[in-house]
Amino acid sequence: LEYVGDWEMAAPQLSAARLQPSQLGDASEQLLAGLRSITAAGIAHGDLSAYNLLWWQERLWFIDLPQSIDIAANLQGLDFLHRDVLNVCGWFERRGLAVDAEDTFADLLSYL
Repeated sequence: LEYVGDWEMAAPQLSAARLQPSQLGDASEQLLAGLRSITAAGIAHGDLSAYNLLWWQERLWFIDLPQSIDIAANLQGLDFLHRDVLNVCGWFERRGLAVDAEDTFADLLSYL
């Protein structure tokens, strides 16, 4: 468990962070890198959304991992991963960043 923020404030959830257009692309790249890492470990977050991501000092933080799912051991593991990808890619798309959730999901499958 780690506190993310400083003495004055906690890091905001991505859903509440006011990212500039240039930051959206960087956050999206960090998201993909993080998703690749946890997928390569055989894990799906299981409840990933802009509420379970923090934005602090130009860095994206994944939080609330206790409900993560072993993709191979859970019959719905890939479904959870797909839902996570749809949730977060949709958030970026609604802010004007072209992110293809299905391409992202296909990319992640290569890390299993």
